[in-house]
Amino acid sequence: MEVAQMLGGLDNSPQIKASELHPLIWQAASAQWATGHRHEAVLAAAKAVNSLLQAKVGRRDVSDLDLVKQAFSKDEPQPGKPRLRYGLVVSSDQTAESMRRGVMEFGSGCFSAIRNPLGHLPNDEIELTEHTALERLCAFSLFARFIDDADLKIGG
Repeated sequence: MEVAQMLGGLDNSPQIKASELHPLIWQAASAQWATGHRHEAVLAAAKAVNSLLQAKVGRRDVSDLDLVKQAFSKDEPQPGKPRLRYGLVVSSDQTAESMRRGVMEFGSGCFSAIRNPLGHLPNDEIELTEHTALERLCAFSLFARFIDDADLKIGG
């Protein structure tokens, strides 16, 4: 019998390693994380996702929440205002629209509920345990993957 089993069993639940998040996220956050600066690590991840989205749509004139709303808007693309869609990822128009809307709302939530409080409130007003900070990095990692998976639609 293994020692772990004798001591009450093993926790077989899935584990998440920060180094296995979207590469951009951990690359941005790791230096701050290593020095114990969790607030700054999450902010660095948010900035990295913002830069990823700006690069994908070729826009530097908007950022954060406004950028998410414009990039994933249901409006047709216009010159200088491309849109991100999921038509090639899914076979159903209804599912593609549902994904577009969901990713827009999820990304908006990441910036509104995670990035903005960290960027605007003093660190001592936001308790950020290691676990909570990792969950927030996971949220930005998932959003970065959604951005990677989206198709760019150019207007003109």
